[in-house]
Amino acid sequence: METQVTEKTSPNLSLDTNDPVYATLTQCAKRISQLLAAPTVTANSDVESSLDDFLGAVYALIIAKRKNFQDRPDRPINIKPVAQRADRMAAGNVKTDGLWIAGFYFNNALFRTAAVYHRILKVVAAPAKGDVPTLQSAALARYAGWNSIRLHKVHSQVNELKHDPQGVYRGRLVSYGEALTAAGDLLDLIEAWTVNATPAPTP
Repeated sequence: METQVTEKTSPNLSLDTNDPVYATLTQCAKRISQLLAAPTVTANSDVESSLDDFLGAVYALIIAKRKNFQDRPDRPINIKPVAQRADRMAAGNVKTDGLWIAGFYFNNALFRTAAVYHRILKVVAAPAKGDVPTLQSAALARYAGWNSIRLHKVHSQVNELKHDPQGVYRGRLVSYGEALTAAGDLLDLIEAWTVNATPAPTP
């Protein structure tokens, strides 16, 4: 018999589900919970581990909103507060609020979403192989009606963060709203896969 895992919750993290953003994020968490109970998912540890990491993306989006994340599509980074924060950290004083920490959580959500997207594409587009655009094309051909536009944008943004010398210094391409939509689109793809996939036989 499986032991039930208990977690402590803090009333400070209760979300107002009348807020449309929090309602969407809690719905994403519910969908992840339902997927983790699906036979096709429980039979595939790759998808289980991807959903584990993706729940972290949802969490990061929640905290980014709570920290008052602000989109900055055409505004470069103000480096002076970053230098001040580094000085305070060096002295052992760590600030846990403000726009920088909100951006930290938002970037965390982007990285997790892009990573899980690539991993899930390898599952749902199999036996196709290759880079994200190749796998994305195979998935689009297989799952008619699925929308990959926002996920493609998140993936491109993360590639800039990883590979472009400037990162997102000049501003982000992806807005909070687009990251939220991308989360739903990724769950759409996984849900479509669970309908069509056949669970592996029990040994």
